Amino acid sequence: MTDEKTETTESCPHMEGRVPDRGALWESYRAADDVYQDENGVWQVTRKETVRYALQHPEVFSSAKAYNHIGCPVPMIPLNLDPPNHVRYRRVLDPMFAPKVLDPIEPELRRQAGDLIDRFAGRGHADIVKDFAELYPTQVFLTMFGLPIEDRDQFLRWINAINGGAVHQTGSDLTEHDTAATNLTEYLRGFIEIRRRSPGDDMFSRILAVGGEDLWGEDEILGFTFLFALAGLDTVTGELGFVFEYLASHPEIRAEITINPGSIDAIVEEILRLDPVTPRVSRMTSEEVELGGKTIPANSPVQLMLAAANRDPRAYVTPDAVDVQNVDAGHLTFGGGIHRCIGARLARRELRIVLEEFHKRIPDYKLAPEADRSVVWPSSVLGLSSLPITFPV
Repeated sequence: MTDEKTETTESCPHMEGRVPDRGALWESYRAADDVYQDENGVWQVTRKETVRYALQHPEVFSSAKAYNHIGCPVPMIPLNLDPPNHVRYRRVLDPMFAPKVLDPIEPELRRQAGDLIDRFAGRGHADIVKDFAELYPTQVFLTMFGLPIEDRDQFLRWINAINGGAVHQTGSDLTEHDTAATNLTEYLRGFIEIRRRSPGDDMFSRILAVGGEDLWGEDEILGFTFLFALAGLDTVTGELGFVFEYLASHPEIRAEITINPGSIDAIVEEILRLDPVTPRVSRMTSEEVELGGKTIPANSPVQLMLAAANRDPRAYVTPDAVDVQNVDAGHLTFGGGIHRCIGARLARRELRIVLEEFHKRIPDYKLAPEADRSVVWPSSVLGLSSLPITFPV
């Protein structure tokens, strides 16, 4: 193997702290190289072609090895599993996000979205994050798992404590993190027992109904639910913030939604490409591998920079702007390969429902003067802490 120093590209300095320009941040990663080792010894992969390759080869770029350190009282299914074990769980889970499952609950999800929007639609101003985006995804989760909507605020406190501790890793954060993780686990465990005795039409009941070789144990059900709560709530919250930030800043795109609601899906896909809330995913190499002209040793930590790859000028005609004419170029926001995001269909549906219901009520809006569009970097999940808008009533 070539000496490691010759395989390491000197990384350019990346922005840290509060970053106002996400496009410039991802460009700084691409500018360093397609594949390079940073000052912390982590291999960064930034080109769409090479990121996609790594996502599609889990036998070399292991998710299990990368995520087995996460502090969770139950296994994080299926994130911390590689083939062949991974297949068993996806075989059960993928059908549970199919249209035949999501279609029947859409009217209820639509009603909940409308109710939240109606609370501020008549006052001429709102904070999209605080008044809507932090609340709606949690309600969707509770609805899908048959949990009481009244538990929304407590559920949010647990999730925020867990995610905050996992990111910051300080003593006080970790204590709060561990307590919240334990409380959330016991809360979910109690409802699993309820559904064992009294099945319903919800996610817990569907998983419990699976038998034979696909039968799940309680810790497996808890692990999946725990992961879905952590990965599916603040991610949709963050993406809603980015979507409304973009639309508030681009009146021509916003007008297209009102004039042609059929354009919503393409617009959503392009904003997902431009602004993924999970900008990178971790992997660990299981063996030495050549990627992008570099030799990455076995057992090396790797970051697949989805956000940088999504704006790769070699892959997109207009890499830094919404381009509905070239939406077929796709994106890597939901990952790829066997670990492609299980909840991608649900996330897309949530975004479409929200945009339809919002623009029925509030077709014209703009960012308030005090809006802060910066995000904190580095972070495992990006999002705006606040997004104040104003609109005529």
